[in-house]
Amino acid sequence: MTKEERENNFRDLYIGIGSNVGKPIENVNNALVHLSKLDIFDSMKISSFYESLPMGPSNQNNYINAAVMFKSSESPEDILISLKDIELSMGRKKSKVRWSERIIDLDIILYGDLVYSSDTLTIPHINACERAFVLLPVLDIDPNIIIPNKGIAKDLVKSCLYKDIKKIKNNERPNF
Repeated sequence: MTKEERENNFRDLYIGIGSNVGKPIENVNNALVHLSKLDIFDSMKISSFYESLPMGPSNQNNYINAAVMFKSSESPEDILISLKDIELSMGRKKSKVRWSERIIDLDIILYGDLVYSSDTLTIPHINACERAFVLLPVLDIDPNIIIPNKGIAKDLVKSCLYKDIKKIKNNERPNF
């Protein structure tokens, strides 16, 4: 694919980032550094950081969540592979417990207006519309964003099931 063809195929890619192990703010910042180094993305925008209660087992720390938006023309599956590689490099371990604590979690939330489903990936993220810790960071980046087949994110956030979230003041992010 030529550079011109690639640029014509760019979409806004939103990635959700979460951590609740060790130093979660530092982990989210480290993930941002890893993401910024990938040559498959252009034009990074970062949300504020948020703190939320864990969805899964209650005997874990609160999460730090953020979102990042890139321009990309890569296939959804190739993007997923890159995200899983970053998680692995940062020490993420597989758990048999659903929604267990994690050093880092990287999820594709949206990819332009793409609606996509495979055995390994669903876009838009299957539960994004139920989670304020996903929607609020995305809304920081684009307050008018629409979730394909779901609606306007700022309307959807009002009926989220998981709403206990607060913006973190003065979070320190790496400079890019």
